[in-house]
Amino acid sequence: MSYVELHARSACSFLRGASHPETLAARAAALDLPAVALCDREGVYGAPRFHAAAKEHGLRPIVGAELTLDDGSVLPVLVKSREGYRHLCQLLTRAKLRGTKTDAPVRFDELAEFASGLVALTGDEEGGVRRALARDDRAAAIEHVRQLTGVFGRENVFVEIQRHLRRGEAHGNTALRDLAAAAGLPLLATNGVLHAEPVERAVLDLFTCIRHHTHLDAAGRLLAVNGERHLKPAARMARLFADTPEAITNTGRLAERLDFSLENLGYEFPRYRVPAGETMDSFLRKVTLHGARGRYGEPDARVRAQIDHELDLIGRLG
Repeated sequence: MSYVELHARSACSFLRGASHPETLAARAAALDLPAVALCDREGVYGAPRFHAAAKEHGLRPIVGAELTLDDGSVLPVLVKSREGYRHLCQLLTRAKLRGTKTDAPVRFDELAEFASGLVALTGDEEGGVRRALARDDRAAAIEHVRQLTGVFGRENVFVEIQRHLRRGEAHGNTALRDLAAAAGLPLLATNGVLHAEPVERAVLDLFTCIRHHTHLDAAGRLLAVNGERHLKPAARMARLFADTPEAITNTGRLAERLDFSLENLGYEFPRYRVPAGETMDSFLRKVTLHGARGRYGEPDARVRAQIDHELDLIGRLG
């Protein structure tokens, strides 16, 4: 039975994920997963790094993102096509331009303008559907699903279901299955991955403390309940969802529809005038180093290595 992890966050999600994109790609390949969708929070920051690493390991990278909406809920979306990638970037850019660094939500009423080429998942405990069900408001959950299908189309909305061995989880998942059946929507199993391996849960906890300006002794329920939100092999996910095998099967079916890759981005970097004796690549490097000196002082070996890495990625995409 084929399983594809379609909801993973990396450390490029600004303290909401623990693993580097390269680490996620390497671990997924080691588990023989055929593909993984990277859905960083409010951006596609990790997508180029994940794409490069995934290709090195024979893994198919899928592009996505988690959108924070104006009601505070989080909507994961996956990219089907070049148009979808363009629309996702436009949504994110519009939100960032009018918002702040820490508060730049996407307005629900603008989703319809950019929905073509995207697939929506109902999300985890931060999603609008799960939040409504958590307060036993089935009517609100049904209305949220109705709105999503109205925006994205019934064929492009999936009811996301997860199992992290948490107390009360069975009741919530039963409600999700009933909702999916009532709405005529497919179930989709994900693990809502926040770190590549269980041991990295400790890193996630540290990031959570930093994000909330607290420390481990005082964080309490802000921390992850357990270390289950890591990449898991297909066989283990199939056992977790033995009572709903269609939720596993649907991951492979959906992945087949998500045929966009950064390789077919169709983008050419704008041509800029540069000083005599410079190429665009050499001048970009010079400007980048100048900016680094202004921010950090003379860059040390670690900073220079990161700059070289990022510029190399830009060059390879070009």
